[in-house]
Amino acid sequence: MNLYPLRNHLLSLLKSTCPAALGLLLLLPIESAFAATAETILIRQSLEKDRSGRRRGDAELVLSAYDEDRFVAYDAAGSADGRAWSILHDSRESMEQALKADLETRRYDIQRDVVLISVWKDKAFVTTLDSGAVIDAGTGARQPYAESLLWTFRKLDEEWLVTGVIIALGDTDAGPAAGTVQADDVVESLMDHAQQWNDGSHSGITGTLSEEAVITDSYFSSNPAKWLIMFSDREEIDEWLDDRLTAVEYDIERTVLHAVVKGDEAVAVTQDRVTASFTSGTEPLTQESLTTWFLTRSGGSWVVAWSWSKAKPFRSADGATTLH
Repeated sequence: MNLYPLRNHLLSLLKSTCPAALGLLLLLPIESAFAATAETILIRQSLEKDRSGRRRGDAELVLSAYDEDRFVAYDAAGSADGRAWSILHDSRESMEQALKADLETRRYDIQRDVVLISVWKDKAFVTTLDSGAVIDAGTGARQPYAESLLWTFRKLDEEWLVTGVIIALGDTDAGPAAGTVQADDVVESLMDHAQQWNDGSHSGITGTLSEEAVITDSYFSSNPAKWLIMFSDREEIDEWLDDRLTAVEYDIERTVLHAVVKGDEAVAVTQDRVTASFTSGTEPLTQESLTTWFLTRSGGSWVVAWSWSKAKPFRSADGATTLH
């Protein structure tokens, strides 16, 4: 059964709602609803190239699974809280150098369990659990190995390629990191993004996004099984804004809690208080949330490549959830 038309119909019905209301679609099963079997097979094949290459010490096989145009490796430091995240490698070339050096001294006798695959159009995210042993190439000594990873993918010419991997992903956000603000230009970019919403500037909003920008609703959960890709590129967002900005005015109060950079890639976290005022005269609604942002430098400016928003339905003053 093809469930893409069903999802499109639900999205159409919710276009006039606040963005977070779309999180209701999380009630649909992840892999069965949004990923055709053929797509998950191709994604699994890409993941197997990475695993098998590490097992064989074949760096080229590993790299064949990675997107040549944009690849970033992030370190989650064992946390689901983006305020603990940093960038390990800002390009495929940087990853290649580190990988080749690593595989000269170590082999990975690991198995990989794919926990979930979530696909929407030509974008996907995947979580895996690796377990086994790391073997010293010189001595043969084995050390136990276990790691959770979050992968981002895009489909290009019928092939699913890794665009990013978040290493050492934790399963909880308890005891959140304080965050570090090291990049003033990233702060300025994210503040400008909020201002474009406040101004109701359609072109201003899309101008802060990369062409391949992906917006994910994480539904106030550190469990990726509850997350959902809402928009798979700037074009989808642009079409949605046509209706949205005629029905709602926004007031976003934003604080940047975390902003770190390596090369032309950045990871950041913002705390937002969003008030939505409806042109229909309905009572304004307010939401507070954290959002983790992956940004890339394009033409000298920072643009959003992927966001992980902890959005949820706005609540009215009496605490009742209201969908518009």
